[in-house]
Amino acid sequence: MKNKFIQQSLLVSLLFIVVMASSCSKGFQEINKSVDFVSDPNLDFLLPSVELNMLDRTYYTQGDFAAPLVGQVTQGKTYATLIAPGGNHGYHFDWVYQNPLKSVADLIDHSKTDPVKVNYLSIGRIIRVYLFSLLTDVYGDVPYFEANQGYTNQAYFPSYDPQQKIYEDMFKELQEAGDALTPGKTVPTASSDIVYKGDITKWKKFANGMMLRLGLRIMNVDAVNGKKWIAQAITSGLPAGNQDNFIVTYMPSSYYGVTQNGQPHIFIRYFNNYRLTAPFVDSLKIKNDPRITAYCMLPGSTSAYVAGDKTASKQKGYPMFGSIAETKSNFSVGNINTFGRYEAPYIHLSYAQTQFQLSECVVRGIITGDAKAYYENGVRAAMDELKIFGAEGVITTAQATAYLLQNPYNPLTNDDALQLINTQYWIETHFNWYETFANMRRSGYPKIYNQFTDGTVLPRRLTYPLTEAATNPHLQDAIKRQGLDVVTSRVWWDK
Repeated sequence: MKNKFIQQSLLVSLLFIVVMASSCSKGFQEINKSVDFVSDPNLDFLLPSVELNMLDRTYYTQGDFAAPLVGQVTQGKTYATLIAPGGNHGYHFDWVYQNPLKSVADLIDHSKTDPVKVNYLSIGRIIRVYLFSLLTDVYGDVPYFEANQGYTNQAYFPSYDPQQKIYEDMFKELQEAGDALTPGKTVPTASSDIVYKGDITKWKKFANGMMLRLGLRIMNVDAVNGKKWIAQAITSGLPAGNQDNFIVTYMPSSYYGVTQNGQPHIFIRYFNNYRLTAPFVDSLKIKNDPRITAYCMLPGSTSAYVAGDKTASKQKGYPMFGSIAETKSNFSVGNINTFGRYEAPYIHLSYAQTQFQLSECVVRGIITGDAKAYYENGVRAAMDELKIFGAEGVITTAQATAYLLQNPYNPLTNDDALQLINTQYWIETHFNWYETFANMRRSGYPKIYNQFTDGTVLPRRLTYPLTEAATNPHLQDAIKRQGLDVVTSRVWWDK
């Protein structure tokens, strides 16, 4: 009897344990579920973060290196200092991978399996191309096919891909994503898509504008495919006016906020350091360019960044490299009410740029058309678009007409034509210095380095972050293909 009682007691205990384990496991499932975890994020919350972060909110790589090297802004550093490997050359690399590309990977991942979200997916793919085009044009070979797959595929040390392969895939992505944009499918809300307000026709034009930009970029190394993609971009529909510009607008914010345009930091935080350069100011002043007051002002103070004198005739640019004895107070900075404010809107791609590119395509025989008409359309659009900066950016139609009459498009040679076109492109891309840097290397214009006879030449790229050499062994593959990690090594399309 005693043994039977023990057996029954054990059976009851086991049943109690099973029941309790079952009930406890259910409770633990609920307890262990994070109330903050979002497995299916609202894409209308994710998209504006992507758009706001497309421009890195640091000034280091773009303001400290790209801007001086394209001859538009200087902080008085020597040329030797600017081209030294490592350091702040790599901040853009780190920013793009860690911020907008990570977010756009989430946007793509959470829309790619749902046909209803095809427009979100296409927008994500187009933005991804834009971001990678900046990276590869600045550095050359970069991680692309395995990039941002550390979480999904445990690709913690992604391979570096040849720029030619990256370009091939970027063209494919632009075409497929543009074609997949579908009327009638769900689109981002006007409040979430802060650029195009859910207008997929404008997104398609942006994709085609990028296709034109990249097609022209590769013409010197792959004319067959360059011409093919340029023709495809034109056929599919390019931006038709400033209403199609890809502009990100920001909200007033301190430097440490999350919505500001970080590039004006170079003027606002270091008012007695950074100056506009002589090549940039002179290009406006010599030709009586009405934009000079929108771009330039003399410092209003030696102890704060405040409004100063914007009289065109008084503007003066600082030498490109190094320091001089004359006080910096005599040299122009950015207009505090236009480009030089934290919430200044940022132009990623514009109708004016596409018009200048089409003008060059005619000059080079890539397409047929009227180079002068495209050029003048570009100048007028470049002046008109400055109204997004407020009253001090407004250039009237009469002013634009007077400028074109005083500075007519009347080149004697193709070289003269290309110089005119790409100098205007150089002015229009002010503050978008990664694009300025890429176009100067591609086109060879403007020839602002002709003033130097001491071996000072336009660099062909910037160098990778020092951390990449220390952590990612695949960087050595890029160096073997591309050349040493120095500014004189040329990227694929610049051979």
